[in-house]
Amino acid sequence: MQTLGMMLETTARWFPDKPFLLFEGESITYAEFNRRTARLAGLLSSLGVGKGTPVGLYLPSTPEVAVTYHACQKIGAIALPISDSYKSSEVETLGRKTRMPVLICRSEGVPVVDAVRGSLPDLQYVLVSGGDAPDWGTALRDELPKWPDVFEPVPVDPEDVAAIFFTSGTTGLPKGAMQTHRAIYHAIRDTHSHHRMRWQQERFLCAVPLFNNFGATVMLNGCLYAAGTLILNGKWDTAAILSLMTEHRATFFAGTPTMFSYLLEGHDPARHDTSGLRLCMAGGAPLPPDVQARFETTFGVPLVNAYGASELCGICTTEAPEGRRKPGSVGRPMGSATISILDDAGNPQPAGQPGEICVAGDLLGAGYWQDAAATAAAFTSHGWRSGDIGMLDEDGFLYMLDRKKDVIITGGSNIFPAEVEAVLAAHPAVALVSVVAVPDAVKGELAIGCIVIREGAEISGETLLSFCRDRLASYKVPRRIEFFDSFPLGPTGKILKREIVESLASRQGEARKDSARAS
Repeated sequence: MQTLGMMLETTARWFPDKPFLLFEGESITYAEFNRRTARLAGLLSSLGVGKGTPVGLYLPSTPEVAVTYHACQKIGAIALPISDSYKSSEVETLGRKTRMPVLICRSEGVPVVDAVRGSLPDLQYVLVSGGDAPDWGTALRDELPKWPDVFEPVPVDPEDVAAIFFTSGTTGLPKGAMQTHRAIYHAIRDTHSHHRMRWQQERFLCAVPLFNNFGATVMLNGCLYAAGTLILNGKWDTAAILSLMTEHRATFFAGTPTMFSYLLEGHDPARHDTSGLRLCMAGGAPLPPDVQARFETTFGVPLVNAYGASELCGICTTEAPEGRRKPGSVGRPMGSATISILDDAGNPQPAGQPGEICVAGDLLGAGYWQDAAATAAAFTSHGWRSGDIGMLDEDGFLYMLDRKKDVIITGGSNIFPAEVEAVLAAHPAVALVSVVAVPDAVKGELAIGCIVIREGAEISGETLLSFCRDRLASYKVPRRIEFFDSFPLGPTGKILKREIVESLASRQGEARKDSARAS
């Protein structure tokens, strides 16, 4: 089994001149990428960074974060990707949690780091990329040329931790999931085997951030495993993604369901030739069957559902691009992964019964960083308890019904927002949809359908409610429809339901004020 450091060394030796990363007109070959990681590994090693040392990567999705991630793998350090959208308090929280001695940031992030460095006694070195450094930091452009292009990787055990991932924080700062070299390898291998990825031929288009498990593991490390080429895109831009698909003949694209809705809206056959695509994958949230069907018709390429998490070092289930698929399912387990559905007491549920999704297999990570209680609660004898609600059918297909925390309980009945969202997304006037809960004195919670309509479309809330009544049990129909010009999105492209709820509360407050003034 190859560790990540061995994987890079081997691929760079076999295909030195093959382009590995493409970004904003720059092409970085495998050999050049390996040289850059070697120089940074030498510098980090000189600062005392070694096996088991967490290194903060407070960087945007550029080649720098990929180089830094893999420089850590050469010396056995732990890469700690941090969203470049995080503010001072969020960076401080991660710094305290991990006690990282080294943080690497862009010059744009210096003010954020400066605001918290005094509160992080373990932070000894701040390395600044892309510009000058303050007197308390070090400019990488001045230091890296001093180090050789070759660095002999430190021996690393497959059970060593390679990276710690914190999710995008849609409900607050979460726990840090530890990913081992072994688990990452198994997750990548199973994904590639299942989807028949072609050695040296794939061109991965990465629109998800590299500080995210999907971006770093499925896309960056997945591309390295396949000896492919990774086309990087910084911030999400629909037109830019479609142009990159056309220009570089991308063969594989993965993103959130929201991204695929945007691509459907922006696609113009006269300007965008996406015929190079061989496979697309959706993850991070349930993919509405209507969006999946329309995308496959428009782009002429399979769009498969997948289910995964940072704790799983990638994805554990996915649909087969060819062969049997079931609408609404995220497919069947891959490789060594096994799925069980548990009730609240931890008892396995039969086929057709909903419960908490629990995953076991070689792709499981090592638990949560310095949080023994949370690790013991989530990593059980059955496997990792996801906190997601799902169901297995008699053929072993998994249906991800919703996040456990998102389930709406109204009058004692459970509503899975994803089910209602799938119905609303099927209406031709709907571009984006999110169903959220608001408190109610009588029923406890009410479901509210929040809608972004398609450009040029006109639709009333009552029409959409009638559409739902024809397709859902009465208690699942939203209490009302609220329209938005756009939705707040997290760094990974997920809809931020918390901020939608806050917006609804603000609207309600303004309505009360208007009513009071009118009376």
